[in-house]
Amino acid sequence: MTNELFAIFVTAFATLFIVIDPILVTPIFASLTKDDTPRERLRIAVMAAIYSVGVLMFFGFVGNALLHHLGVSLAAFRAAMGIILFIMGFRMFFDPDSETQAKTPGPKASARDNIAFFPLSIPMLAGPGAIATIMLVMGPDTQLVEKGAAILAVAIVLAIAVLMMAFASRIGDVLGRTGMNAITRILGMLLMALSTQYVFDGIRIGILEQAAGA
Repeated sequence: MTNELFAIFVTAFATLFIVIDPILVTPIFASLTKDDTPRERLRIAVMAAIYSVGVLMFFGFVGNALLHHLGVSLAAFRAAMGIILFIMGFRMFFDPDSETQAKTPGPKASARDNIAFFPLSIPMLAGPGAIATIMLVMGPDTQLVEKGAAILAVAIVLAIAVLMMAFASRIGDVLGRTGMNAITRILGMLLMALSTQYVFDGIRIGILEQAAGA
């Protein structure tokens, strides 16, 4: 049981870290908060993480019930989200600049009263990919302790994101554009592999369910 929980934690952590991609969020955060003090940056980063936890936990606990209400099976959702995550990974690998542009907010997003929620929490930290991932790893068939492992993974990933955002300017200076793109490509390759497994599992489970119901 311990090994199974550890495997769930590792899968959730790896997928969420790649999908949320704190490394990609870092330079965007730096540009949005370039006129703020270090203390204010930390406050904004913490608030963004808190909002993100709320969004992800909502979909983690309620999202699958919504799918059931709509008549969508978890297997079909797993395959569909696997395809979406693959597209994200493909874009990260072959054109990392486009992924940066996709997460870069418009001119109205810099309003100081809502920057922690939009665009930092949604869509940068708790975007569609993260929501899909948490719904997959916290499916209706998972036990409470397994959900706890997934929640722990969310907390650690967002804690890392807060630390990286707090030191955004320094990290950006050290890595540079080339370094950021290189890391983004590596994460994109890993995301494509994980998402392909999601598609395979969704199709396999769907076929088995159809065969059992026949």
